[in-house]
Amino acid sequence: MPRYHLFKPCFLFASISCLTISGYAQQVKNVPAAFEALGPEPEVIVITNDIDVPTKSGHLQGVQVMEKDGAEKLLISGSSLTQAYILQADLETQKTDELIPLMEEPFRHAGGIQLTDKYLGVGIEDNVKKTVSKVRLYDYKDGSLYEDRPAVTIDREGASELKTSGATGILALENDYLVVVSNWDSRNWDFYRIDPESPDKSIIASFAAPEDWGSYQSINLIQDEEAIYAIGFYKTSDGHYADLILVSKAGPFDPIMEKVLTKAFNCQSGVSFGAAAGLQVDKEGNLHLWATQPNALKQIIVNKFSR
Repeated sequence: MPRYHLFKPCFLFASISCLTISGYAQQVKNVPAAFEALGPEPEVIVITNDIDVPTKSGHLQGVQVMEKDGAEKLLISGSSLTQAYILQADLETQKTDELIPLMEEPFRHAGGIQLTDKYLGVGIEDNVKKTVSKVRLYDYKDGSLYEDRPAVTIDREGASELKTSGATGILALENDYLVVVSNWDSRNWDFYRIDPESPDKSIIASFAAPEDWGSYQSINLIQDEEAIYAIGFYKTSDGHYADLILVSKAGPFDPIMEKVLTKAFNCQSGVSFGAAAGLQVDKEGNLHLWATQPNALKQIIVNKFSR
């Protein structure tokens, strides 16, 4: 059975249903229906890459869609032997245009990421000792991402694999943010409620995943008028899958953590949910899933799954 611990009272505002963010919302009318409606076959996009991306002993880890100066950009997190980074690509020109260094060894492994109204949430870990990690929220609208100036940093430390940060999800609430961080193979999930103006960065709930849950490479949060959900992306020997997980009903934060639906997706041309994956809600309120191939080569294949 799922196991979770609620460390202290935490209330998510009952009015989360009104939190539609212009351009990049995190809300759809009905999350289970939108997830169920996703088609298993992707649109295949080829990104031309002329940037020397550090790839030794690492791979691409998470993907999100961002708007910058009126253009849609694909942000892809990555790890390497010496450096954690974000690779940025322009979706109109279908070319990479910037490599954004984040941290250097031992914090060489940037995991699954998520974008919200103004922040990009990134977990960066020491994937060798596996005892320390940092979760950083970057204000991408004021240029802080490009200068590696995080607005919020959560320091995590513990026994090997316990407090790593392989996947980070973030959801905008009415006045603050719900952040979820999963550790090695996503065996444990820690929830934080973050006000960027407050020094409090304590865990509000922690959940130990059942044995039959996936080793999620990326975990993203999404909501409708009734509840908050997570989508976890993973790969097995049988194929590529996404799980829809009910996190909490709207109102008081009361973790349910129930897997409600699993879907298989036919990733094409070397793309993998074991590499970079993530969700997008577009301006029309439609849900999409994105994924890339594991490595940043001269051509980077991207899959987009839509209704």
